Amino acid sequence: MRWNPSVFLLLIGLWSFAADRGLAWADEFDVAELQAEIRETIDRVRPAAVWITGRGSSFSGVIVSTEGQVLSVAHAVEPGARYRVNLPDGRQLRGVGKGANPRSDAALIQITDPPDDLPFVPMGDSSSLVTNQPCIGLSYPGGQKVGGEPVVRFGHVVRNGRRGMLQSSVLMEPGDSGGPLVDLNGCVVGIHSRIGVSMDRNFEVPVDVFRRYWNELNYERVFMHSGPPMPELGVRLKGPRRDEEAVEEDTPQGLAVEDVVDGGMAAKAGIQDGDRLLALFGRALVGPRDLHEALVAARDEGAETVTATVLRDDEERDLEILFDVDREAAPEVALPASDLPEVPEPQGYAELARLPSQFAEFEAALDDACVVITSRFDEEATRRIVGTRVLGTPWILSKSTEVGEQPEVTVDGDVVSLEVIARNADNDLVLLRSPMVNELGIDLEQADLGQAGSDLTTGTFVLSPDADGDGLVSVVGSPAFRSDKWQSRGFLGVMPGTYGNNEGAVLNHVSDDGAAMRAGLLVGDIITKLNDTIIRTQNDLRSFLAEADPNAVIQATLRREEDELIKPVVLGSVPVMSSHAADQIAKSGRRDGFAEVVPHDADLKPEECGGPLFTLQGEFLGLNIARHSRVRSYLLPADVVKDFLESSTESQTP
Repeated sequence: MRWNPSVFLLLIGLWSFAADRGLAWADEFDVAELQAEIRETIDRVRPAAVWITGRGSSFSGVIVSTEGQVLSVAHAVEPGARYRVNLPDGRQLRGVGKGANPRSDAALIQITDPPDDLPFVPMGDSSSLVTNQPCIGLSYPGGQKVGGEPVVRFGHVVRNGRRGMLQSSVLMEPGDSGGPLVDLNGCVVGIHSRIGVSMDRNFEVPVDVFRRYWNELNYERVFMHSGPPMPELGVRLKGPRRDEEAVEEDTPQGLAVEDVVDGGMAAKAGIQDGDRLLALFGRALVGPRDLHEALVAARDEGAETVTATVLRDDEERDLEILFDVDREAAPEVALPASDLPEVPEPQGYAELARLPSQFAEFEAALDDACVVITSRFDEEATRRIVGTRVLGTPWILSKSTEVGEQPEVTVDGDVVSLEVIARNADNDLVLLRSPMVNELGIDLEQADLGQAGSDLTTGTFVLSPDADGDGLVSVVGSPAFRSDKWQSRGFLGVMPGTYGNNEGAVLNHVSDDGAAMRAGLLVGDIITKLNDTIIRTQNDLRSFLAEADPNAVIQATLRREEDELIKPVVLGSVPVMSSHAADQIAKSGRRDGFAEVVPHDADLKPEECGGPLFTLQGEFLGLNIARHSRVRSYLLPADVVKDFLESSTESQTP
């Protein structure tokens, strides 16, 4: 849509007026009230959301009692292992792994010497959750560290989880496992467990599971069920599981053993791979359920040995099994005094499932600040990236590493060429000049820079407009922090060594799919210069790549036998070796290495970076500069953007 700036500013003013008074789209859905509740809940819950380290791993958890019981997940906690429980206030407490249930992925860590002022969050009722009920996640994702505080994400309940996992729209990634999902009453309703490749596949252990297994979770062992431990024979059965009615008359009797676990009861008794279990403890075995019931009966009757009848080489044999099983049930442990506090009835809001569409008119007033820039990186490859217009000037700002040669935009059906004025590698910014003055765009002169950066409150709703859609509504995940450069290094795809007496970096190996191979570099080549940087050792080469932007085009000077060659090389990003679902989404090539960024949980595509980010009152906060991970998109604060623009245009005539 096209309109003049005065109309734009008027609408922003009207929006601020409405938001301040509780603008609502349904009888009981008030975004201003929701925003306030989110912030209040974060303040109540954050002190008890903990980062847990130990045994070479780190994960999340939440303290749920003054006695120091910490809920987490079984795939991270080992019973008996020692852990460090790190609180947001800086305290570090010792903990020990207690019970762990791999089947439900529930586990508990006990703080060994809890202080008197230990913060905690009460356990709520996951069975009462309703679809589209608001919820918040707090956790400590791996990789980029934001300091001592947990990162916050917002979403809603997708599926209750009465019969299994709780599903929510609160995004997760590695390191978040064990973090709490809380309702707006400040109660834990789930624990982050696992994700799928799709962004809507976020699963939690319902808190009711922890309550159901409370005794076992406080007893130091791995378990599968409540009550006494289930005896394990130590065999894996072959073929599909069958009910007794499904067995054909000509099917061989018994259960086929495919694998015997070393050191288990079956192995010690002499049961072998390929045997068929015909009977156990006097009970005929037709299906796996029969084996389970026989083991339980032997346990409950206190049997010290049981007889197993097996078929081997067409001969039946009776084998005595030493029934080595712990028959002791976990001792009774009282639930925390704060368990299941009285709270208002849960309520879901259909608006949360389509939150961006609730701001459609407002978003339409902002999306004219966005343009789509197309540029070339070689003769065949072009890329698209969002740019941000600056009101009343010819300037367009965007993400530098995604803007190549011959940048252009389409305005009213006409293709318009842009001129590259300046680039800033530290913040990955590029300034472009359009041949026309922008009648629409961000107004940096009136931007409230005090709202950006470290002053932006965690849990604040923000809006990323989209010229072709509804845009994205997200929440600020943490205060601003320094993003160290790690993934965003240049990748050449070689194994270098130092040649001669510090005469260059010799390529001992060139990967088949790396930038060096694509540029025609060979094993034995000696790199002596990269751009204007002299390369004397392999460490010089590594240092250069550590500072280079992925996908930058560099000039490599090298010696090949008696010849000196100069090769243009298009660097790539460090390849992702993980098959984890979190690594299956597209991320920005340059996604870290910024002096100051603010994370938010928008599902921002890499090509959607470069665009502006606003509060729901229309305040310009800065540019979306990178999609860092499955959950985190990074905002480059407005004051950084303004400083770059001013320093780059001091000698320019608009």
